[in-house]
Order: sequence, then structure tokens, then C-alpha cells
Amino acid sequence: MSTNLPSPLATRLAAVVRAIAEAEVAEELGRDDLAGIPFLDDTAEVLQARLLGMPSHFAAGMVALTLVFDKSTRTTDGAPFTRLSLAKRRKALARIRRLPLGPLKNFTTFYDKMAPFIFWSELEEHHQLHVVLGEGVA
Repeated sequence: MSTNLPSPLATRLAAVVRAIAEAEVAEELGRDDLAGIPFLDDTAEVLQARLLGMPSHFAAGMVALTLVFDKSTRTTDGAPFTRLSLAKRRKALARIRRLPLGPLKNFTTFYDKMAPFIFWSELEEHHQLHVVLGEGVA
């Protein structure tokens, strides 16, 4: 898919991907506060690049599902996904994970696997694992 999305769409997508990335990293770390956690911006940027780098027929569907997902939490949580607290975002993704097979299950599988992988890769590449795992970790 072309990375040249119309500006409003690109801005909206970036916000949703960032919110999902934060929720996935928070889930990976088992916490609802990401203060002091580095590379969240990088994680979201790489995640969006991977999303847009998919073959166009996959990317178009994933972009659409990502944007629809943001709006879908209005019915269950009273606000778009991007406006929910981190704890509520984690719960919203957990609800989707429990669904039977289908497009939404595939949607979460992509983010469940890619966001933590990118996050840990960024930490390792920049020799910052100790920031998350504690001193004594190289």
C-alpha cells in the first residue's frame, strides 16, 4: 500500500497505531503506566511502517480495521480507543482477542505480535533493556 495516505487519514492512523502500540507494550510489561518507558514513538512509527508495507490488499484491510476499531469502542467504552485510558485500551484489546477466528482476531494478532517485537528490538538495538528490565541487564 502506498505510504502516501491523505494527510487527515495518515494523522488519524498514526494516532490509532500509537494508542494500540502503547496498549500492547503495556500488556507486554503488565502495567498501566508507561512513564519513563523509552522508544514508544519509535515502536509506533515502525509498526505503522510495517502495516503500510504489507501487500496493498492486506494493508488496505488492516488500515480500515484499525480505523474502525478506534470508533468501535464508543459502544463498549463510551469513547474512541484513542481517548481511553491505558487500562481501558488493554481491556478493549483483550475483548477482541477472545473473539472466535475472523478478521478482528487477525487484526489483533498482527498488533499482539508486532508491537512487542518492535519494542524489544528497539530497546536491544539502543542498549536500553536495563531501563525496562532493571540494572544488571546489558
